[in-house]
Amino acid sequence: MPLLELIGVCKGYGQGQQRSEVLRDIDLHVEEGEFVSIVGYSGTGKTTLVSLLAGLRLADRGEVKWKGAAVYRPSPERGVIFQNYSLLPWLSVLDNVLFAVQQVFPSWPVSRQRTHCEKYISMVSLSHAIHKKPSELSGGMKQRVSLARTLAMQPEAILMDEPLSALDALTRAKLQTEILSIWDRERRTVVLITNDVDEALLMSDRVIPLLPQRDGAQLGSSFVVDIPRPRTRDTIAHHPSFKTLKKAIVAELTVARQRSLEEREAVEIELASTVTLG
Repeated sequence: MPLLELIGVCKGYGQGQQRSEVLRDIDLHVEEGEFVSIVGYSGTGKTTLVSLLAGLRLADRGEVKWKGAAVYRPSPERGVIFQNYSLLPWLSVLDNVLFAVQQVFPSWPVSRQRTHCEKYISMVSLSHAIHKKPSELSGGMKQRVSLARTLAMQPEAILMDEPLSALDALTRAKLQTEILSIWDRERRTVVLITNDVDEALLMSDRVIPLLPQRDGAQLGSSFVVDIPRPRTRDTIAHHPSFKTLKKAIVAELTVARQRSLEEREAVEIELASTVTLG
């Protein structure tokens, strides 16, 4: 049985003529311990997709399942790492992580909670900044705190909503390496939302493009990444599968986007014609 499932899921926003369909007939199956990336253009519904998996939003139609049971609300079993860090500005690095740990493990003694937090802060190389506030941290350091907080909650699955997209290239590459290192040690189930095909191929077991459609985005082909681990940007770049996979994924995304734009243009022309004739 898959750990996470989306079965025939549809999601849109608005009412009547203002209605916008975002996702249509989404089927996704993620196995325990698997690292899956959903890659796509901005505005195609990637954040909506991860919100459905997290239980932060409910599907209009279809089913979202966790271990075979329907998902209706968020749960600490599914940790989420957002783009915007979501740190409490008045708390230190330690206290931001501790606040989450206390919600998940309230029965633990305070000493155990703190030791547990310190372990994960060290894991993301932030022990030197443990007493600093978010205003004293760089963007990359804030994202490390977010990662440590999520890991310290010990979720069975980690859902990442473009967590590295706002970082500079060097910081992004360093955090990719650290996330992969942690995943290699802990083997949590991960769903990564990204707009970077290279990042998806570097980190994932499978890459699935989210294809834009006029009446709601759909998932495309599931590309198995057969590049041996551990991986670095240098090793994957020289692997014969890398260029083949990247070319196929980009082509599928590009064709879908072009078709979506053409369909939208045809609808706009038809509407304009109707208004003129009327």
